[in-house]
Amino acid sequence: MSKIRIYIKPGQIEDSISITDRDTTHKIKDVLRLKAQQPVYVFDGCGKEYLYSIKQLSKKSISLTKEKLLRQAASPANTVTLGFPLEKEDRVDFILQKCTELGVFRFIPFISQRSLKVKPSANKLNRWQRIIIEAARQSQRLWIPEISETLALDGIDKQGFDLKIVGSLAGQSLIKKINKAVRDVLIVIGPVGDFSQTEYKDLNHKGFKAIKLSENLLRTETAAMFSVGLINNFLNEG
Repeated sequence: MSKIRIYIKPGQIEDSISITDRDTTHKIKDVLRLKAQQPVYVFDGCGKEYLYSIKQLSKKSISLTKEKLLRQAASPANTVTLGFPLEKEDRVDFILQKCTELGVFRFIPFISQRSLKVKPSANKLNRWQRIIIEAARQSQRLWIPEISETLALDGIDKQGFDLKIVGSLAGQSLIKKINKAVRDVLIVIGPVGDFSQTEYKDLNHKGFKAIKLSENLLRTETAAMFSVGLINNFLNEG
């Protein structure tokens, strides 16, 4: 039987929970056909997952009772933040979904010379958050990545990072640019048409190290997914 795993905000984790979300109740009752006493897994997106059991099913809600804490994990010692340009909706959706699965800790959307220029609406930000939560749920993650406000490219490093990386065909090997002592890594990926030479120069002045992800020119979403997976694996292997 498929494992049903749902997200509940930390402040709403109680000994008893009532689920009223239509999609979740439909999946539990009509798709999985779960009954009273069967298990449901609840994660809070901040490092904890609990085992609940179904207490009661009604037409519009499902009551759950907490059994025990199953898993918990502290905030990761090494984190990867991805800066990505505003692009067409399907590309951003792909970036958010796949990079969440691959362990990104934070997303920073940005505007650059060749990206889209209109900042996302509140509805779009909510939609992005739903994509991130669903990817975290599906991939069994305990931590849900953050997504920041949209910034201009020249302000993307204002939070401070141990290492700042920009993907570039003119860059060097990753191994020559990174060591495992770093804790917080920021990588930025260029838009369709790439960064301009002026932007590359500005990023270099801000301390970004250029790395080559491939001998081939990668699409924005491919470069984002590959870089997050590559850096996370390098930081956490062995």
